Amino acid sequence: MEHSHRLISRHFSHIKKRLIQFSNHFDIIKQGDLKGYGREALVTEFLKQHLPDNIEYLTGEIIDYDDNRSGQIDIILQSKNLPKIPLYGNIHLSFSDSVIAIIEVKSDLNTQHLEASLKSFQKVKSLRKECIIKGDTQMVDLNRIPCIIFAYSGPSLETLLKHINTFREKNNISLDNFAPDLVVILDSDFYLCRNNGWNFPIAPGYENGGYFRNWAGLADENLVGLYNLLNNLIRSFSLHPPGISLDTFFDKSKGLK
Repeated sequence: MEHSHRLISRHFSHIKKRLIQFSNHFDIIKQGDLKGYGREALVTEFLKQHLPDNIEYLTGEIIDYDDNRSGQIDIILQSKNLPKIPLYGNIHLSFSDSVIAIIEVKSDLNTQHLEASLKSFQKVKSLRKECIIKGDTQMVDLNRIPCIIFAYSGPSLETLLKHINTFREKNNISLDNFAPDLVVILDSDFYLCRNNGWNFPIAPGYENGGYFRNWAGLADENLVGLYNLLNNLIRSFSLHPPGISLDTFFDKSKGLK
């Protein structure tokens, strides 16, 4: 029986195929870093075309109120309405409370690349935030920066979950402290997201270990998860804009009344 796709599903199906085609074009380049930069640019261009205009797409590091750093991040989504620290071009330092989400882009999400992303997310989620990202009545409020993996190819859902849990057990760490909020593997027909209401209504069992939910519905719809999550996060920033206490970042201001 053939499924009837809604118009927006058909749109994202075409976009997905186009991204894969353009990504494959970069295989004519021998240098791996250049391929990576090209594929990051494809993701950024997709987001710019589909998300509201009040977002900046940066690369660089995130800093918190104690000068802790995230390390290098592929794509930082930041509100245009909040302060920024430009270094050169789109290379920035971003305040932890200005960041809507981060995205790590991988050509192939092998075990090594997944572990590197999870280590990066552990640093990002340890950064101090003064402002929560408020959800509506169906969403869990977020007190850590949302972290996303966008991979052009990668493992099965079962293998992905296995490696995430292996990382948790090996490092004796809570999922809240490192787990991705969303994983999109473009050449597959699923995406993995937290069971916290930002993509789907919260399913029973969230408090008892049902940490993730996955989409495995109509083929070619896995870009919808990224689109949906980021639009919900952007909406939250618009309705509940965070405030940045800039004086906290300057030693001379400490202790002033």
